[in-house]
Amino acid sequence: MATLDKTVYSGKQFESYVSIQSDALGTNDVSGTLYKIRTPEINDIDTSAGSIFADAVRSGQRVQRPTDHIATYKGGVFRWSFSDYAVENEAALQMLLQLVSEDDSPSGTVAITGNQGTVAYEEGSSTGEYACVVISSPDADEDKLMHSSILETLTLTLNPTVNGGRLTASGTFFSGYQPVIGTEGTSANATAVDYTEGFFDCTTMSIGADDVVINNFEVTISNPAQRVGYTTVNSITHEPSAYMRGGMIEVTGTLSALLDDNVTDTIQDFRDGTSVNISIGDGSAIDFDIPTAKYTGYTHTNTDSGVFIDLPFKGTADGSDALITIKAT
Repeated sequence: MATLDKTVYSGKQFESYVSIQSDALGTNDVSGTLYKIRTPEINDIDTSAGSIFADAVRSGQRVQRPTDHIATYKGGVFRWSFSDYAVENEAALQMLLQLVSEDDSPSGTVAITGNQGTVAYEEGSSTGEYACVVISSPDADEDKLMHSSILETLTLTLNPTVNGGRLTASGTFFSGYQPVIGTEGTSANATAVDYTEGFFDCTTMSIGADDVVINNFEVTISNPAQRVGYTTVNSITHEPSAYMRGGMIEVTGTLSALLDDNVTDTIQDFRDGTSVNISIGDGSAIDFDIPTAKYTGYTHTNTDSGVFIDLPFKGTADGSDALITIKAT
């Protein structure tokens, strides 16, 4: 029996890194340029969906036998989520936008259109926007690598009361490949704090052609993937043979606007189902444009600084028209 291990770790000793994986899908090594994602708390990789449990019902006794509980660690999926990342690295932000949008050369501006095609990522192939996620542990033998990961959702928030108004990001990565536990190389990109844009840099805040006073803004891009098939990879059986990104791409969000005549007009847009253009930014370093948004509701919020209307929305697009365009330089 092992003796008691009295080692104590602080949560602040853990760090997270993400890269666009340069090796082929299924390769269980760290590759690509790693960027440190410094969040208030580092979440562990969620392996609950990677384990499949079942209880077989068999005759002979009324109590379940130990062998009747079936557990397998094959054929599942794994996820890692990060939240409240006060964006500080321009290249890291562009990497996240590239991963969620499938844009392989964003150049600071990412656009998702109505005719976005389906994408199949094949095991052993280097086509597709997928990532390495590394959780660095103070115990070097317990580093975790979730390779061949798809960024399913990315949420970007502009709120003057959070992180000094800086642009804040949250998201969830998905992988069908078993995480690797061991010592991983985590030399982050040298460019550190070079992005400081946020709410207070936005000089344009408009709905349709009308300027409005916005209290906060949040938008989520959802572009999920599904694991396909079963094959042996890295001597592990029942790993994915491919991923498919062929479902709906959704842009949803909410904004809070001060109740005035312009906002009263846009409430009528909700009632009529009219499309509105939502535009927030400075036109150069930070910019969000959702050309044909549809409101999905509205609620009043009474504050000491006035009455604000919370307007949840979703993006729509037809053909080559833009669903959303984001500029981050």
